[in-house]
Amino acid sequence: MSKEKILAQGAEAIIYLKDNLIVKNRIPKSYRIKELDEKIRKHRTKSEKKLLEKACKIINAPNPFPLKELTSIEMPFIEGKKLSENLNSFPLKEQKEICKIIGKEIAKLHEADIIHGDLTTSNMILSENNEVSKFKKNLLDLKKLNLPSAEYAIFGSSPLAIHKIRDSEDIDIIVKQKLWDELIKQYPVENEKLIKIKSIEIYKSWLPWIKDINKLIDDTEIFDNIKFVKLKYVLAWKRAFGREKDKKDVELIEDYIKRGDNLIPKIFFIDFGLGFISQKREDKAVDLHLLKQALEAKHFENWEILFNEIKKGYGNYKESKRIIERLEEVEKRGRYREH
Repeated sequence: MSKEKILAQGAEAIIYLKDNLIVKNRIPKSYRIKELDEKIRKHRTKSEKKLLEKACKIINAPNPFPLKELTSIEMPFIEGKKLSENLNSFPLKEQKEICKIIGKEIAKLHEADIIHGDLTTSNMILSENNEVSKFKKNLLDLKKLNLPSAEYAIFGSSPLAIHKIRDSEDIDIIVKQKLWDELIKQYPVENEKLIKIKSIEIYKSWLPWIKDINKLIDDTEIFDNIKFVKLKYVLAWKRAFGREKDKKDVELIEDYIKRGDNLIPKIFFIDFGLGFISQKREDKAVDLHLLKQALEAKHFENWEILFNEIKKGYGNYKESKRIIERLEEVEKRGRYREH
């Protein structure tokens, strides 16, 4: 029998841990007509799930599972430290670094017109899990193939995983012609260009972006006796391909290169229950205002320094100056009401 552990209980929902999954269950309201209450809870659950699905493609946020119950969301448990409880304990330099990353992540949300609605450090988790679990499992599958090490190299997104930049769902490898000729005798070829074995996809070319496969295979980094294409080549390819996920990877790789071998702090945004979609600068400014208030209340010793770092990170967004100007207007209105 699975155990359930309640993590939080608010006016809207109970959040609990079950089988290493987070379950957010919206509570029935006895003061509402039953049919209306159920309709509201279903609508809010569906809206939050859609928002999470959109957000997790552009920032670190939990990717929800398909709905089993229309008033309950299941999602992966994110291991780490809640920033509201731990940010103050870090050296100031690290606090500033974390806040700059927070600003960059908010910029990505706002560029996609996603309003979080409850931007506080209580809804941010600094992930401690630097393991790349899916990638490690896939790597074991590759090792079992016993391919000649000089004849292939791992490409695609897996070089990011071996550097612990981010996880990788599968493994792409490129092989020299001799190995390809041997493999097609044993395995079927899909679409005349790849061989798929479990989570491993094998290619003999990487056109149109890269013409000389042999150069990539010969000029590699070696981890655990396996060749990995160098990050500089991965970076060039992802810049050229230019898909949305490639743009995110380009930023991750560039940040990693700037930092050297230090791990990039990974911050997850959680609880999009009050979130919505909006293009309005006012809504984006209010999102920032909520975070500024949270810093003042919870991290008052350095809140001004930290919010300045958030604004620096947020500066990546082309609308950032106008949003910050609107933020100042929002704050003026707040001060006027107080008097």
